[in-house]
Amino acid sequence: MVSGVLRMVEFALLFLTGLCIYFYYVGFFNHLAWQYPLAIAAASSLAVVLLDVTDCYQIVSFMRPLANFGRLLMVWAGTFALMALTAFAMKMSQDYSRLVFGTWFVVGFMLIFGLRLLMSKLIRRWARDGRMERRAVIVGGGPAAEVLIRSVEKQPYNDIRICGIFDDRGDKRSPPIVAGYPKLGTVSELIEFARIARIDMLIVSLPLTAETRVLQLLKKLWVLPVDIRLSAHSNALRFRPRAYSYIGSVPMLDIFDRPINDWDSVAKRAFDIVFSIIGIIVFSPVMLATAIAIKLDSQGPVLFHQKRH
Repeated sequence: MVSGVLRMVEFALLFLTGLCIYFYYVGFFNHLAWQYPLAIAAASSLAVVLLDVTDCYQIVSFMRPLANFGRLLMVWAGTFALMALTAFAMKMSQDYSRLVFGTWFVVGFMLIFGLRLLMSKLIRRWARDGRMERRAVIVGGGPAAEVLIRSVEKQPYNDIRICGIFDDRGDKRSPPIVAGYPKLGTVSELIEFARIARIDMLIVSLPLTAETRVLQLLKKLWVLPVDIRLSAHSNALRFRPRAYSYIGSVPMLDIFDRPINDWDSVAKRAFDIVFSIIGIIVFSPVMLATAIAIKLDSQGPVLFHQKRH
């Protein structure tokens, strides 16, 4: 949800800043009245898309704005380079003020970076207060789970709350207590537990080499509406950097994402409301005719409630 809101805020911030600079230097829609706003909106949208592609909307990126200074600058400069190339190719570069876009480049970047600094403080505070807490369970016990738990707990401003461990093994390979966390049951029992305890994430601690075992677990767990991650911190096999997601600096392979996650819930709610209203409007003549027919045929009310026994 934080990432989705920040996307909207940054787009609005860049767009409104560009418009204000245009109004200040050129005047209130005095020159290229619709071309300037369109170009500013396109550049703002492109910047947000490029920030998303370069993983600048990850929580880790929010918490380390200074480390991502170069990436932010490169994305913002790349946005202007693409816009300049487009204007040159369409033979429109002479129509636009270099002063307007030069000022927007400087002011826009300062605002984006300032917003990131502010978000970093807010997210760190929310993490300390537990507002951004994600409830997780570890699937698979033993030494691999212990190493994973220690690695996650060492992360600064960790937002993962480990609720326990689930493993089908009951021998020495999977002791009842691992790194201070109890083994709560088997993988079959995990499905019911995850629904009751409102688990957000399952982290599978098995190595990638245990392919058969991992596939068996996933066949059972994919029915849960949670994020499923495969721990990759101790695997010798390495993938391309974009194949990983991270909990702090601990690499994970994304196996499943919950069907409705973060900003998708807002979009679904808006979709439900809009199309419900449209449906009521479209079918209102039919419902009105039905109500009239009921009233003509019966003396009782059209709308009523009935006790159930």
